[in-house]
Amino acid sequence: MDPEVSVVVPVYNEAGILRRNIERLCEFLKEAVPRYEIILCENGSIDETAEIAKSLSREYDNVEFLELPEPNLSEALKSGFLAAKGEKVVYFPIDLSIDLGFIPKSARLLEVFDAVIGSKRLTSELDRRPLVRRVVSRAYHGMVRGLYDVDFSDTTCVKAYRRSKILELMKRVPTSSGIFETELLVEAGAAGLDIVEVPVVVEDYRPSRQVLSRKIRRKLEDLLSARLDLLSITAGLLLFLGGIISLMILSLDKLGADSSGFMNPYTFLLSMLLVISGFQIIAFGLLSNLLMQIRRQVTWAINRDS
Repeated sequence: MDPEVSVVVPVYNEAGILRRNIERLCEFLKEAVPRYEIILCENGSIDETAEIAKSLSREYDNVEFLELPEPNLSEALKSGFLAAKGEKVVYFPIDLSIDLGFIPKSARLLEVFDAVIGSKRLTSELDRRPLVRRVVSRAYHGMVRGLYDVDFSDTTCVKAYRRSKILELMKRVPTSSGIFETELLVEAGAAGLDIVEVPVVVEDYRPSRQVLSRKIRRKLEDLLSARLDLLSITAGLLLFLGGIISLMILSLDKLGADSSGFMNPYTFLLSMLLVISGFQIIAFGLLSNLLMQIRRQVTWAINRDS
């Protein structure tokens, strides 16, 4: 029989905790979800992670092993979802920093919903990481809601999907994106999937292995570039309307004045520059929107053919 739940666990240089945490996860799932599989998606590790993962897949009938040549969390997630045998697929981190109860809870919810988001930001006491990481998370998700016009409180935590609903959407999001998880949820929302958020507690069992400033810069670059069209059109409209309003004020002042001659040339020139610049930036935004649509279509075509 196919597993009821497939748990996708990306692993990269996790030799120190891999065996211990997979054994703990197996013990939990044996009671909570009798029919399950764990898919270890090793991607580009340079320590003994691959060897340990292979050993675990030999020892446990319900542990599978995938190996990718390069470090890429997005590609690991996608490969795990493609390899899953179960209709209900859960992404879970190897550090087990999140309550394991999310897995059986999300499996039950997937009987009704197409996707389940584990959110550490539904209430303040759920996120027990250091202050700086909580602040960065709040700022990032504030930008996500503003730029994408979505209501998700958290897009970077654990998630569960109905496999048949999400595989086609995955083809639209390039795995080169540093915000793959966020873009996938945005695509799911736009496609009309039934999505529910549930609270999860997040503990910080170890320091972040990525330099925080580098991680922030990467996500910020990808987030802004993905919505360059919206930013450009918004900025262009503001400049364009500012120039038009300025010209209208100049015209009204001129009509109400008794003096002859043309209006203030410097203010007039500045107003025209605002109008022209605004128009050009709007055009750039529209072009960016077109390029993003082409990007989705090309990504979908490549993934379909592969």
